[in-house]
Amino acid sequence: MKALLLTLAFFLTLPALLPAQSLNQYRWKSRLVLCFAPEPTDPLFEQQVRLLYDEVDAFRERDTRFIFITPDGKHENSGRFLREADARKYYERFDVRQYQFEMVLVGYDGYEKFRAQNQVTPPLILLNLIDGMPLRRAELMQGRSNKSMIGDDDNTSRVNKRRRF
Repeated sequence: MKALLLTLAFFLTLPALLPAQSLNQYRWKSRLVLCFAPEPTDPLFEQQVRLLYDEVDAFRERDTRFIFITPDGKHENSGRFLREADARKYYERFDVRQYQFEMVLVGYDGYEKFRAQNQVTPPLILLNLIDGMPLRRAELMQGRSNKSMIGDDDNTSRVNKRRRF
C-alpha cells in the first residue's frame, strides 16, 4: 500500500514529466527514460519509479523526461501513460516485449543508449551514462548545469584534468 501511495504521489507531483505523444518532439530537446510496464502496480515498475523520483532534480538538471507506457495503452485514462496508438508505436520502435518491465534511456539524438529488462536500475547508473554523453560533456564544459559537479570529486577532477590540455 505504501508503495502504491508513493507511486501515486510521484504521478501527481510531477506534471512537467508527463508523457507526450511523439518521440520526435523530444529530439535534441530532452533525454528520455521510457518505462514499459505490464501494469502500474508492477513491483519492478513501482520500485524503479520510487528510485527515479528520489533523483528527480538531477534528472531535471540533465533535461530528462520520463514516459510511462503499458501494453495496448492500458491505463491511458489515468493521464499518466501513453495512449494506445502511441504505446504501440513505442513498443514497436524499441522492440519491447509486452507484459514485462523494461526501461530504456534515449539520448538527445533519439537513439537508445541503455536498456534494462526485468530489473531495477539504480538512478546513478543512468545519471553517469548521461554525464558521459558527448552533448552532456559539452554542457558541463560550457558551464551549463554545473550543479552536478558539486560534491563530486571524481567529476570535478575529471573536468579540471580536461581543461589542462
